[in-house]
Amino acid sequence: MTFSIRTKLTFWYVFLLTVSLLSFGVSFFYALSKVYMNRIDEQIHSVATLMAHTIVRPPAEIRLPKNFDIIFERFFGIRTRGNYIQVLNSRGNVIARSSTLEEFELPVSAKAYVTAVEGHTTYEVVKPFGIYPVRVVSVPVISKEAGLVAIVQVGASLEGVEEIFHYMAYFFGVGIFASAVSASAVGYFLARKALKPVDAITKTARRIGAENLNERLNIKGPDDEIGRLVSTFNEMIARLERSFRQVKQFTEDASHELKTPLTVMRGEIEVALRGTASEEEYKEVLVSTLEEIDRMSHIVKNLLTLARADVDREGAVKRYVRFDEVLTQAFEQFRKVAVAKGVGLDITKSAPVCLRADPLRLGQVVYNLIDNAVKYTPKGGRVEISLEEERSSAILKVKDTGIGIAPEDLPYIFDRFYRVDKSRGRDGGGVGLGLSICKEIVESMGGTIGAESAFTRGTTFTVRFPLALKDKNGEAG
Repeated sequence: MTFSIRTKLTFWYVFLLTVSLLSFGVSFFYALSKVYMNRIDEQIHSVATLMAHTIVRPPAEIRLPKNFDIIFERFFGIRTRGNYIQVLNSRGNVIARSSTLEEFELPVSAKAYVTAVEGHTTYEVVKPFGIYPVRVVSVPVISKEAGLVAIVQVGASLEGVEEIFHYMAYFFGVGIFASAVSASAVGYFLARKALKPVDAITKTARRIGAENLNERLNIKGPDDEIGRLVSTFNEMIARLERSFRQVKQFTEDASHELKTPLTVMRGEIEVALRGTASEEEYKEVLVSTLEEIDRMSHIVKNLLTLARADVDREGAVKRYVRFDEVLTQAFEQFRKVAVAKGVGLDITKSAPVCLRADPLRLGQVVYNLIDNAVKYTPKGGRVEISLEEERSSAILKVKDTGIGIAPEDLPYIFDRFYRVDKSRGRDGGGVGLGLSICKEIVESMGGTIGAESAFTRGTTFTVRFPLALKDKNGEAG
């Protein structure tokens, strides 16, 4: 059987309260019983001690008149009223009893007798008669000449103590039961009130789907566990909404980008198949088809790169890499492209810095940034690249004098699938994955990437990587 959380909380609350009250009650009863027993022991011991000094006369002779308890109380001031007094000889036989005992005797255990012979006092609880036990002290009367002369026993009934404890136990039991019942009701009410927001969260979670991810929990309260849960839940829905929106945007963009080359290839091939074309015309069709296939391959490659980055951002093997050498290789790849387009491409500074990185992925970052800069810089513009060492970081800057990025697009250029075609005037561009890939790679290597841009006047991308120290084996530390 499965219980609700509020039922479990109520049960544990009542259980702990009951255990606490029972523990307190037992401790209180024990302490109170010790106090009562100590007082009774002091009383009966004082009477037994006075009796022991009064009944013995030198040389070791016991003198006990008839009705001695009454005589001792009246003439010697020994308070014997309410006590059971019994005197035994050295052999343990009863030689005198107080009038309160009538025909009864106080039992003498073997332990009490042996202890008295040894000269020690013994306290015991016995039940010689009636329904209530009796607290008895056995005090030995010792003489230097004869040794053990007599044993004085004084007992006091525990009737009053038993009655007090009986009534206290009754009231404690009723009180604990009433407290448990009250705690059950109050605890269930408080648990229900405290967990009420959880019910609202459950209902909202069941209601929210892919179609209405814009809904949020509107539960106001203190910044406690429930409040933080509500805040976390709303943040999670916001992330899901953003992810769904990105996926939807990606699906639309990717389908459009993949559809365009397929349509071009289909049209050209159909035209070529209908008529009689020359060999040169067929070659043109094949070249155009190959270009569209390359374009589709580039799109698919970018998608696979991002998919792998999602699965394992640390999957690539990192080793000691000279960043300036990677930069030089990428620069050489774009030099002819820049010259053909009429764009100036220069490395203004290249510091010999070392990183702990995957050289292939690091090269992909540099390649994408230079490719973007050259692509969006018109003829006559310039692209300047610098690599510097600043404290414990390597700083790469790619600055162009191109068309720039609109201010409303700048905060989102690293988001996946975000397109800035309108602001950058792209014709037949990608699906907005290049900069997202750069960000994934840079962050996987512990770096950061950012951009500054003035619309129509150029853009500067800045990448920071932590430097690595080379160990004795040539590996990055």
